[in-house]
Amino acid sequence: MKHPGFYFAVGLLMLSTVGFAQQPKCGSFKTGTFKLLDANSPNYIVTRNDTIQTEAAEKSMVTTDFYIHWSDDCNYQLTLKKIHNRPAGLKMPDKTIKLFVHIYKVLGDTCWVETRANTTKYISRKRMVKIK
Repeated sequence: MKHPGFYFAVGLLMLSTVGFAQQPKCGSFKTGTFKLLDANSPNYIVTRNDTIQTEAAEKSMVTTDFYIHWSDDCNYQLTLKKIHNRPAGLKMPDKTIKLFVHIYKVLGDTCWVETRANTTKYISRKRMVKIK
């Protein structure tokens, strides 16, 4: 049987690894062009600079502009600015709706995001790939 100190050392090593886990490197996702992928809805091309994010659904002429505010490297908030080429009959969303986005995983040029609106508890999870 191994010495009890061995098990203590292994346990301590495991705890220290968890305790010092690093935040994902989210900075490279602050600006650029991305493809937002979701099996349950259309894919979107997302273009963002320091202040505006534009989303365009693939196979659609409709684009949406949002103001973007980063609270830290991995969290940002989107507020509707304008919808372009809105089809007749499509109701304009309430401009007080805020989307809170959290980047929870980064692997190379891909990140995974959780999005929640201030009007619901539902959380949407999607994958975003940097293309430019």
